[in-house]
Amino acid sequence: MQAGVSWYYVCLHLAKVYEGMMIAVPAKHWDIFRRLDVDEFASVLRGLAARIDLRRFRKHPRGPKKPRPKQLSGAKVHHVATSRILAEKSP
Repeated sequence: MQAGVSWYYVCLHLAKVYEGMMIAVPAKHWDIFRRLDVDEFASVLRGLAARIDLRRFRKHPRGPKKPRPKQLSGAKVHHVATSRILAEKSP
């Protein structure tokens, strides 16, 4: 499932949620996380991550690639040599 996940959308969503939580949730409610040791904190994060529905963050399918523009052939593009112009101008 991770192959079809747009990490851009995941990060954008997390940034918006974090910003909203910092406004809506008082600082005293975050103190519990400061008291957790590393293993407890990792367990909480794994529990939260398990609830995420990754289908909400799917990549958009790409459309067909545009064709390359046709290049002009060398016969249509004339090279102007400076030496030839100077030779034609000199007596």
